[in-house]
Amino acid sequence: MLHDIVRAALIVAVLAASCSLLVETRQRLTMLDIAAKIAANQSHANVQTYASPQQPEPGRLRRFGQSALNMADAALNVIR
Repeated sequence: MLHDIVRAALIVAVLAASCSLLVETRQRLTMLDIAAKIAANQSHANVQTYASPQQPEPGRLRRFGQSALNMADAALNVIR
């Protein structure tokens, strides 16, 4: 039984880490895309207005990743 509990805890930890990496990578790619669009707009328009990009509403994948991280955190708190 202890073996199954340890296995389940490790699975939750691996899933939380992979979701965290996936969300972080997606966020960085989005930031790069936004920066590229801003640079393209500035080079074409020759206008020097610096508007801060609004944070996009979290998508389904980000909400899923955040939920997985919250679940893993709750599981760790139960174990502690």
